[in-house]
Amino acid sequence: MSFSLAVSKLLATLVAAMDEKAKIRVLHLSSERSWRGGEQQIAYLIQATRNMGVEALVAARTGSAFQEWCMEEGVEVHGMPFVNSMDARSALMLRSLARKKRIDLIHVHSGKAHGIAYLASVLGMRVPIIVHRRVDFPIGTSHWKLAKYRHRNVKRIICVSQAIADIVNATLAKPEMVKVVHDGIDFTRFEQGAEPQYARSLLGTAVDDDTLLVANVAALAPHKDYPSFLRTAAKVAATRSDVHFMAIGEGDDRPALESLHKGLGLEGKCSFLGFREDVPQLLQSIDIFLITSKTEGLGSSIIDAMYCGLPVVATRAGGIPEIVEEGVSGLLCAPGDLDCLATQLQRLLDDAALREKMGRAGKERSKQFSAEKMGRKVVELYRQSLAEQASQGLKSQKR
Repeated sequence: MSFSLAVSKLLATLVAAMDEKAKIRVLHLSSERSWRGGEQQIAYLIQATRNMGVEALVAARTGSAFQEWCMEEGVEVHGMPFVNSMDARSALMLRSLARKKRIDLIHVHSGKAHGIAYLASVLGMRVPIIVHRRVDFPIGTSHWKLAKYRHRNVKRIICVSQAIADIVNATLAKPEMVKVVHDGIDFTRFEQGAEPQYARSLLGTAVDDDTLLVANVAALAPHKDYPSFLRTAAKVAATRSDVHFMAIGEGDDRPALESLHKGLGLEGKCSFLGFREDVPQLLQSIDIFLITSKTEGLGSSIIDAMYCGLPVVATRAGGIPEIVEEGVSGLLCAPGDLDCLATQLQRLLDDAALREKMGRAGKERSKQFSAEKMGRKVVELYRQSLAEQASQGLKSQKR
C-alpha cells in the first residue's frame, strides 16, 4: 500500500472517529468592545454548538460587552487587551492560554483577533485556526495581511456569504479552504411576541394608530450608510404624513447623523432609539424594514425582520441578495440610489396587500437561516480541520 493511500485511509478513519460524542475544545476570540451583529453571531454559535460536542471557551476584550455576556451565561471567559492586530502581549497570553487549557481549535471572529492568533502562531502556537470573515471588502495585499491567511495553522476560512467567499478567493485562490456558512438567528427570541402598539407606545405622541412605521436595526457606522436612510426618509416624508422612521442602533456616527437629521427637517418624522435590547418586540410591531448599507457581509438583522413577517427594502450590498429574494420577500436597489429606495418604499407604503404577501414570503425564507443550521455546518468544519491537522502531523513524522 502506498504512503498516500495509507494516509487517505487514516484520514477517513480519523474523520469517522470524530463523531458527535468527541468533545472539541474551541477558544473563540472576540476582540471588540461593543456589542454588534458579529458578537450576536458568536453568542448564537456558542449556544447552538453546546449540544454538538463542542466545549466553548472565550478570550474577550477586557471590559467588553461580550465578556459581560459570557459571565452572565456561564461561559468560561478570559480577558485580554486586544489593543490592535499586532498586540504582542495579547499574542503571548493567547499562546499560554491555548497550552494551559489544551485548546483544540482557535476560532477568530475579526481582523484584529486574526492578527493576534497569527502572531501567537509565529511565536510557537501550534493550534489550528478557523477564520470567520463577516466583511465584504477585499483582503489587503500587504505581506502581513496575506501571511496571516496563508499560515499553516489556518485550516478554514468561513465566509458568511458567497459574496465574501468570492472576494477572498480572488486574492487567496484557495477554494478548498474557503467555505460559506450563512449567519443564523435564534428563532426562540421571538416567541414572546409583542403587542401591535409596542413600538408606537415608545414614540408617544409622535405617531398615531394609522401611522406606518419604517425601521432599520444597525449600528450607526459608516458602512451602514445611515445618511442614505435619512435622505430616503426625507424624500418620502416630504409627500406624506402617515409614515414615521426609526433608527435602532448606536455608534460613533450619531452626532453627525443627528445634525443631518435636523438639516433634512426630520424632527417629528424620524426617531433615534439608540441601542435596544427589545429589538424582537420592536420588529414585531412595525410595518417595513429599510436598510441602506453600502457594504454588508450578509445582514443578519434582515433575517430577524423577515422572521417577524416584515417586507424589506434593501440595497444589493454584499450578501444581502442571498437573503432577500427580489420581488418575492423584498425590493432591492443599488447602494446610494435614493430615488430607487424612495420609490420602492413608497410602493410598499401604498400597498398593504403587497406588504402582507412579501412579509409571508420573507417569514418562510428566513427559516433557512437558523442558528442551529449554522452551528452544524461550523462543527463539521471543526472536525474536518482537526482530522487534516492530525493527518499532516503523521505526514511530518513519516518524513
